Amino acid sequence: MRFEEIYKSERILTREKDNLIVARVSEVQRELFKVLCGYGETNAKLKGAFYKDKMNKEYPVVGDYVLLKYNENGDSLIQEICERKSSFSRTDFSGHAAGYVKTVKEQVIAANFDYIFILSSLNHDFNLNRITRYISVALQSGGKPIVILTKADECDNPEAYITQVKSISEKADVLAISAKTGYGMKQLNVYIQAGKL
Repeated sequence: MRFEEIYKSERILTREKDNLIVARVSEVQRELFKVLCGYGETNAKLKGAFYKDKMNKEYPVVGDYVLLKYNENGDSLIQEICERKSSFSRTDFSGHAAGYVKTVKEQVIAANFDYIFILSSLNHDFNLNRITRYISVALQSGGKPIVILTKADECDNPEAYITQVKSISEKADVLAISAKTGYGMKQLNVYIQAGKL
């Protein structure tokens, strides 16, 4: 998703007048972030307010749009995380075994994507129940699930598998491909376009 399409608002435009620019997080390494902005790729850190209320504060993840105070001579400063349009998360037990956790948290792993690619081989590894679970999680994220059935060259009837997977949810797109023969690769190209993630 392009920032201009989904986030431009008077509030953010006003913040840009305060010398804050929009950037997108491309990498997270503990307390250091790599972000992409109009000046290219740069390193950034969080402003101090992020650390004052650790229990309730969300930290930036890969894909987040942030408002940034750019510093050309060192680390830039992330001031704020923009609203997420989609996010992928997992359960966070804070280092405890599941049976001993007092407070279960959600850990966001990635944000602001259009598609979630779910890959499964058309061989002995194919498992309809597993694909069903993955589609369920993908639908909760806000992204569109795309099920890619690989190794179609090793299967006599890929269309039968496509039909099975399509029966799980009408909201998921399903295609079979073979990197070896090129089967289905044109269909895959539809999802790999500039401006789509």
